[in-house]
Amino acid sequence: MNSELIINSADDKVTIAHLEEKQLVGLNSEKKDQKFSVGDIYLGKVKKIAPGLNAAFIDVGYEKDAFLHYLDLGPQVRSLLKY
Repeated sequence: MNSELIINSADDKVTIAHLEEKQLVGLNSEKKDQKFSVGDIYLGKVKKIAPGLNAAFIDVGYEKDAFLHYLDLGPQVRSLLKY
């Protein structure tokens, strides 16, 4: 399956289109001044792994690092282990 994300970042908003086999399957548009919330998708960098918590702290560009628990990775996390 061919899957693509097309991201358009303008001065006031960000628009993301998800295509599968050249067909639009999802479209999301948000104003840039909108605060983050649980469930949003972010690009980040792992800053610290906390084995005792089964979690990691991720730098997503905010003042404080985000907290990502192992169980929040979803049911398909094992498929990522091959990479």
